[in-house]
Amino acid sequence: MFYTIRGLLNAHCIRPEDTIYRDCPNKMLDFKIASGDFYEIPDFEQGILRFKNTANLLGFDRIAELLPEIAQMDFPAREQFPYCCENLEIIEKALLEHPDEVCVEGGPCLFGEHEVTAFVTMEDGNERAFDYSTGKAYHSGQVEEYDAYENLTGQGFAEYLKVNASFVSCIRFESGKTGLTRQEYLHVFLPFATAAALNTALVMTLPDMSYRKYLDYAIEALPETLREKVRMDFHEILYGISDMYLKLIEELQNRFRIGRLAVVHERNEAYVRIFENARRPFIERKKILHGLTRNDSKLEAIKDYISMPALPYYLFGSRTILEVNSMDETDSYRKCKRAHKETLELGCLLFPELLSRDQEHTLYCAPLSFKDYDVTWSGWSDSQ
Repeated sequence: MFYTIRGLLNAHCIRPEDTIYRDCPNKMLDFKIASGDFYEIPDFEQGILRFKNTANLLGFDRIAELLPEIAQMDFPAREQFPYCCENLEIIEKALLEHPDEVCVEGGPCLFGEHEVTAFVTMEDGNERAFDYSTGKAYHSGQVEEYDAYENLTGQGFAEYLKVNASFVSCIRFESGKTGLTRQEYLHVFLPFATAAALNTALVMTLPDMSYRKYLDYAIEALPETLREKVRMDFHEILYGISDMYLKLIEELQNRFRIGRLAVVHERNEAYVRIFENARRPFIERKKILHGLTRNDSKLEAIKDYISMPALPYYLFGSRTILEVNSMDETDSYRKCKRAHKETLELGCLLFPELLSRDQEHTLYCAPLSFKDYDVTWSGWSDSQ
C-alpha cells in the first residue's frame, strides 16, 4: 500500500496547515510511502503522525530544529522526504555533553527482489527457480520478470531444499545486478552525510554474513561436496555485489573524511567475530527470541539485523547511537532498542523506500528493467 502524510491527515479530517507539517513542501506531503497501515496520531493538537508506535513522521525542517547540526547536510530532495524519527533530542544532548560517545550506524540490503536467482536442478532433470531475496519459487521454473508477483508460488527455497535434499543434483545462481539503485546509494550516502554533519564516528554494515547464514540453513541437508560448491558459487556473486558497496564507501570516505569509520562485512573477520560474540548477551535471551520469527530459515539472519544498530557499542563502546536507515528497518530498530535498553540510548532517522520508474513498485521490489542502476544524485530531485 502507498500512503502520504496529506492523505493520512485527511483521513482524520486534519489539515496539514493546522499541524507541524504546515511549512513542509507539497512534494513531501504527497510523497508516496510504501508500507503497511501502521500509522496513528497520538497527539491530535499537533497532528504528529507516528509509525508502528515507534517513530514520528517529520519533515527536514523539524529535524533541524531538534538536531541543529543536521542542517549542514545537503543533498538534492532532502526536504521532499518524510522521515521517521525518534530520540533526536537525546542525540543532541549527547553531542553537547559527550560527543565522543555518539556514533551513526547504517547500511544497505545487498540486493533486492529479482536480482539474484537460485536454480535448483533435480536428478530427473527438472529445474525450479527461486528469488533469493524472498525465497519464493517462480511459477513453473520460469523467471517472468515483470509478472513475478503473480507467478511466485509453491514452497520457498529453503523449505524446498529441506524436503528434496536427497534428489538435488545441482544448484546454480545468476545475478542480474549490474550496479546500485538510487535507494542503495541513499543507504550508503545518508549515514556518511549524517555522521559528517554531526562530526561523529560511523559504522557501516554490509550484511553479507546474514545472506550466507540463510544459505547455510537451506543447504545443510545436502551432501558435503555439493554444499561446498554451492557456497563457493554463491559467495562469488555475494562478494561481487559487496564490492560495489565497498567501492562507493571508499569514494564517500574520500569525500567526507569520517574520523572514525568501521565497515563490517564477512571478509572483515575480526569485526564479524566481535559482532557475533558481543551481541549474544543481549539477543540470546528468551524474551528477545520469543516471537522473533516463525521462519527458522531466517532466524540467524534476523538476529543479525536486530543487532546491527548496536554495532557502534560492540566496536567502539559508543552508548548513544543514531540509526540512519530505511523505514523498512523500523522493527529491527525497535527490537534492538528493547534488547539493549539498559545499556544504550538509541535514536533513529529512517527514510522511505523510493519508487521505481513504473511508480508501482519500490526500487527494492521492482523488476530488473525498472531498477535504474548507477543513478546517483544527478537529476535526482524530480525522480520520485
